[in-house]
Amino acid sequence: MSVTLWVLAIILSAEAGAKPAAAKPTAAKPAAAKPTASSSSKLAPEVSKEMTEAIVAVNKALGLESWPQHGATPCVDRGGQGITAKSVTAEETRKCASTAIDKNFPGLGKTYVLAIPMMSLGSVTVIALGIGDNDGWGAYSCDPERKCNPVKLSAPSKWGKRVAERKAKACSEATTLWFPENQKACDATATTTPPPPTAAK
Repeated sequence: MSVTLWVLAIILSAEAGAKPAAAKPTAAKPAAAKPTASSSSKLAPEVSKEMTEAIVAVNKALGLESWPQHGATPCVDRGGQGITAKSVTAEETRKCASTAIDKNFPGLGKTYVLAIPMMSLGSVTVIALGIGDNDGWGAYSCDPERKCNPVKLSAPSKWGKRVAERKAKACSEATTLWFPENQKACDATATTTPPPPTAAK
């Protein structure tokens, strides 16, 4: 009988010693919370939607991306294709685009900006670029049949690379129109220019 009690005491003490070791895996649970931190790298759906809608509004106003063939009436006269095309000035482009985004775009200048690179005949595309918490996201205009959703500029996809290239080009050209005016989404090193000298009075 005493041998049985002794064996039972050994088994119970062994189990009691093993219990703290079994509790160790629960201590590792806080590490599982790390993946949720990467969710901040996603663009908020309302920002994505507004960026896309702003691009479409300006495309329609400027007659870009075959929108006139889909019923849009531009507020600038771009003429026709090829030799019948007419030049549209930067001033005309700014005025026309401003009317398109004057209302219904509360995030403009707060969560994203728009860039319109200018060519010899006028504008050819519209780019939306995230700012602040949305920096690193962008989209540019495309045909009405396609979705021009914002993408991460660092994405290895073809679309991500194209948007990054267009951003770099827009930032490097002094003729690019920015909306809101003078609010760019460029690296400080790419846009830093000395201020003009002030005349002594």
